[in-house]
Amino acid sequence: MSCRDHRSDTKPKWLHDDRGVSEVVAFVLVFGIILSSIALLSVTGFQAMDDYQAIEQQRNGERAMGALAENFNDVLRYDGIDQRYGELSLRGGTIRTGSGGTAINVSVNGEFIGDRSAFAESGIDGDSIELGEFSYESGSDTLSYESGAVIRESDGGAVVLEDPLLTYNEETDTAIISLVRIDGDDRSIQSSESTGFTLSVENRTTEVVDDPGTVSVEVPTAESDAKEDAWGRTLEDWEAGERDDVDRAVITVVTVDISY
Repeated sequence: MSCRDHRSDTKPKWLHDDRGVSEVVAFVLVFGIILSSIALLSVTGFQAMDDYQAIEQQRNGERAMGALAENFNDVLRYDGIDQRYGELSLRGGTIRTGSGGTAINVSVNGEFIGDRSAFAESGIDGDSIELGEFSYESGSDTLSYESGAVIRESDGGAVVLEDPLLTYNEETDTAIISLVRIDGDDRSIQSSESTGFTLSVENRTTEVVDDPGTVSVEVPTAESDAKEDAWGRTLEDWEAGERDDVDRAVITVVTVDISY
């Protein structure tokens, strides 16, 4: 009678233990990779979402300021309108208003319009027109309403989003220069809610000059900051930046106050 030896079928216990440890290590590694991937995707996704929200907020701000400027500019287009009201959703941003702002020079045949008798009661002092300030600051971006134009400043640069009301009619050789000048105390407000703003006309002066000779519109200090540089580029693109063949010039300066 033969006796079967089962010792060769029996594996040492330590081999079973090693295999169990290997399976646990493999599970931990796979689980760690999954968690790392989820964390990476979450961070990337949240960053992309934050970037998208920032871009959308910027676009919404630009559209809102553009709509407000379109509304405010009615005081330039129509003599019978002396007041306009509009709202902005500040979303934690800051509105600043006041005098100062970008200075521009409008001259007729070499004479600054502030020195002309027609503008004696306009309140224009010095040798340039200070356009005043109405700006919305949010993060590193600033949107400004200046004399009918909307300008965005960001990262040390500036671009004109909405052009000022400066036109030139080639058929009649007529230059039409319409400017809004904000005059008021320096103020600021920060809010997360919608805020209303009322623009009120304090003075409106219009002069029509026949055969004016040379008509020029320029920013005397066009390289001093980004916003003035943007104005300088816009005036360079304007057909009547400086012309000597103008048959008629219609120049309007409206001084306003903005309350809220």
